[in-house]
Amino acid sequence: MRTSFRDFVKTGKGKLTVALCALGLSWIFLLWNFSGSFGELLPGEERIDALEREIKQLKQQNATLLARRKAADELKERYRKQLESYWHEERDGVVETELRNKIQQAASEIELKLNSLGSVRTTRINNELYYAEIDLSTSGTLETLVRFLGRIQEIRPSLSWRRLDLRPEMRNTDLIGNMNFNGAIRIIGFDGEEPDRKGGTK
Repeated sequence: MRTSFRDFVKTGKGKLTVALCALGLSWIFLLWNFSGSFGELLPGEERIDALEREIKQLKQQNATLLARRKAADELKERYRKQLESYWHEERDGVVETELRNKIQQAASEIELKLNSLGSVRTTRINNELYYAEIDLSTSGTLETLVRFLGRIQEIRPSLSWRRLDLRPEMRNTDLIGNMNFNGAIRIIGFDGEEPDRKGGTK
């Protein structure tokens, strides 16, 4: 009997039979020991619903992050464009001298004599921004002073008036036709590293 079984195993059919039996035993062993893992490979409806909810939450979180990123990029771009209107010494010259020169030139172009033009004062706002201010006073006809204000408005980078006082010129309690003008001009300067269009620094 033993001899016949051994002879059978040596045949092609016998080898196939033994291989199939071994494979079957292997599957029984795997199913017995890893039935829980196999069950997870084929999740039920409850598990599928939980996964769908998780995917939905992840999509919502991703959409929120993308919206925040877009808003941050837009804010950086607005800031970059705003910086272009500030005083840059590399582009506009030393503010302490060039700002005075621009105001004097605006006055001379309309033949207006400035009674006084102070020195430029700078005050830090933060590590990158500062104020530059200068006081001035003059007198003239209303038409001339309006032209002077127009010239100041044309200066680039744009200037703003921190203080402006316009009063009729009096002499012995009588109006003499001229106006006294006093004011303080201010501009914001930038001396930090300029951000590029991607939000970094150049």
